[in-house]
Amino acid sequence: MSHATQNGWDFFLAKGKTDVGVVVIHEIFGYSPYVEDVATELAKGGFSAASIDLFRGAKADTLEAGMKLRESVTKEALREGLSAGAELLRGRSGARMVGSMGFCMGGGFALQAACDLGLDFCVDFYGQISDAEDVSKLKGPVLLVLGSEDARVTPWAFQQFLPAAMKHNKRVETQLYPNAKHAFHRPGWEGHNPAAAKDAWDKTLRFMSQFGRA
Repeated sequence: MSHATQNGWDFFLAKGKTDVGVVVIHEIFGYSPYVEDVATELAKGGFSAASIDLFRGAKADTLEAGMKLRESVTKEALREGLSAGAELLRGRSGARMVGSMGFCMGGGFALQAACDLGLDFCVDFYGQISDAEDVSKLKGPVLLVLGSEDARVTPWAFQQFLPAAMKHNKRVETQLYPNAKHAFHRPGWEGHNPAAAKDAWDKTLRFMSQFGRA
């Protein structure tokens, strides 16, 4: 595990044993040890991971402040940052297949980047994009993780994202967890659901295992 800079972007890099790599994107409050823990666990599972700081060191103490920081990440910046992460994974860890993964805001950014950059796969934990029609540009499959008590993202997923994926013949694996709120995977949060989080993580490792070899 190490910190690295690629094309002006800062990353935490954790190397796995397979030739699969994934760029991990943080939540709306900013970069945190949580995404480094996710990268470390991915590496333990065999997959190289690069956690990116899209806010370039800025943090948010409130949701309102986080929304302002989110607005500062343009589509161009997202493409540049994720492209740098993919380049880092290919160059430093020998990744042959590269995807994106994120949580909440990061999940939406991961999905948007997968659409815009033609990444090999995407793991989206309860994140959404502004235009569901962008899924027409997806190259690889998506694992979409949802909580039944998420009043914003889950309805969007079923009413907009999945119909668009069907329309454009895209492959989506959906995991919907009952009695699970938004951000249920995050430890230490009041809405954390340990059973759902563990199962979703197991499903994530299984999903990613189809793309690489040791």
